[in-house]
Amino acid sequence: MMTNKYVLGIDNGGTVTKAAIYDVAGKVHAIAQAHLETQFPRPLFTERDIDQFWDANVTAIRRVLDESKIDPADIAALAVTGHGNGIYLARKDGTAPRAGVVSTDGRAQSYVDRWLADPSYNDRVRSKTGSTVWAGQPPALLAWFDEHEPHMFDETDYVLSAKDFIRFRLTGEAKLEVTDSCGVGLSNVVTKELDRDVFDFYGISRWADKVPPFCESAEIAGYITEETAALTGLKAGTPVAGGVMDVAAGALAAGLVDEHELTVITGTWSINEVLSRDANIDSDEEVWLTMPYPVENTYLFLDASPNGVSNLDWYINSVIRKALSAFGHEDVSDAEVFTACEKMIHDFTPDVEDPFFLPYINGTDVFPEGRAGFVGMTNYHDIRHQVRAVYEGVIFSHLYHIEKLRAHDELLTGNVRFTGGAANSTIWLQMFADGIGKPLDIVDATESGTLGTAICSAVAAGLYPDVPSAVRAMTSPPRARIEPNPEFTELFAQRFERFIGHLEQLQGEK
Repeated sequence: MMTNKYVLGIDNGGTVTKAAIYDVAGKVHAIAQAHLETQFPRPLFTERDIDQFWDANVTAIRRVLDESKIDPADIAALAVTGHGNGIYLARKDGTAPRAGVVSTDGRAQSYVDRWLADPSYNDRVRSKTGSTVWAGQPPALLAWFDEHEPHMFDETDYVLSAKDFIRFRLTGEAKLEVTDSCGVGLSNVVTKELDRDVFDFYGISRWADKVPPFCESAEIAGYITEETAALTGLKAGTPVAGGVMDVAAGALAAGLVDEHELTVITGTWSINEVLSRDANIDSDEEVWLTMPYPVENTYLFLDASPNGVSNLDWYINSVIRKALSAFGHEDVSDAEVFTACEKMIHDFTPDVEDPFFLPYINGTDVFPEGRAGFVGMTNYHDIRHQVRAVYEGVIFSHLYHIEKLRAHDELLTGNVRFTGGAANSTIWLQMFADGIGKPLDIVDATESGTLGTAICSAVAAGLYPDVPSAVRAMTSPPRARIEPNPEFTELFAQRFERFIGHLEQLQGEK
């Protein structure tokens, strides 16, 4: 193995683009970033300026090369990840006819409502894609374009995802990588081929010819062009791997390669993932997303929502900090605020009758007009109960999805690989272990996007024979194991049953 070779991973997140250089052991040698702006031109619209998007990637690459002092000739390969879903239309020359659409966009919900109500939806779509269609996906957005911006069709040559658009600009070759082609609901998840009947069902048949050829995550999908080399400082001809959707990158960085092992990633989204050799698309138990995983004959099941740690961020910034500010305490540090919150949780013994927090600060389709809120507050309860309810509500958001995965994959076994923002809180980790009822193996994967996609580039460059080998060499072993407390596991089970009861009552208000 060539120990002097490095790989580059690029992650296009919600607010920043990050570029990181790793050696073959997974050690990061430099990391740099560039700011990304999100635009909200109309209610429910979430977009990204294409030129600024590309410029952010160029800037991040130049910065990381400058900071690392590594000879660009020693970059064996690179790969890109980015948010899944949304849509990026492109012309053959790399320009775009309109702004990119980010996955949180909600303009096309009416199309989704109509499709999900169609009795033929499961047979014609879900039985092939293994995923549930939603408003931020390409099928819904293409249908919206046909009705509201029909000129987009003639101005478009390629339908791409976020990462695949950037790879197109880097290499001049337009390809759609399979975790995105399947994860966005355009392809048969088993054959990994475009399904024209799915396009016909959605009424967007003509767009099928705008979808470029597919590529695998860990195969070379193109090479850095002379133009890109001049802009970024990379060496022309450097291989660029297919890369992966961000959720798959996070799973790789967490070390997920074994079947039936659950990975929980706590962040703005509550992400819960498990691998299986069986696509299980005929199951009556529906999960939100199924995609091919870059491990041979393996599928990633994911159930998630944009309601994770962001609930606590909202409560701290909108309730606690505003209260502190009202009394002249604006200089309290984040560490002091979190310490105070966790002390409040310790100040009382939880009870099954404690109030609940519905963890839907970013909205939800779990119940009609779903929003966040406290349930069960009385004059006995105080801020301590609210704080614990918010911490607990984030756990219940994850448990809601984990229970769907358990129903879908009855062989879900072993410990839980756990990473993300909540992994920095000792008390929250214990609460998660109690709530899930399994030991948590805590994995430090702070830059999971760049590392996960860099793993794919290491395989594409021939530095490792396959993805499992690269994952085991380039990721860190768990730093700790948190065992569940049986007493509190039973309490969480009772509390979660009541939480589901509240949701069912709200669902009945349709």
